[in-house]
Amino acid sequence: MNIYRAAARDWAATDVPGVERCLFRNHEEGGRTSVVRLQAGSLFPRHRHEAGEDVLVIAGRVAIGGAELEPGDYLYTAPGEEHDVRALTDAVIYVSSSRPTPRLA
Repeated sequence: MNIYRAAARDWAATDVPGVERCLFRNHEEGGRTSVVRLQAGSLFPRHRHEAGEDVLVIAGRVAIGGAELEPGDYLYTAPGEEHDVRALTDAVIYVSSSRPTPRLA
């Protein structure tokens, strides 16, 4: 069993300005489960899903593939689908995918 306490969360910068990640675990097939913190206006580039992805908005508002989501909203992306992620406000989202999500841009 792995437990990650919110108070001890370790945020790491990504190569995308305004986007940080707290990695919970890497998946055997190349995906990962993490919490992502986005600054208002940041944009995670368009990417393709090799497996399904679960997203739960914890705080703030984001647009994923044009769909605006707010706290408590859940989004499932099916394998093969593509989208970007734009932070409409400062936001925190839970993201989990069992396989990689290669960028297209």
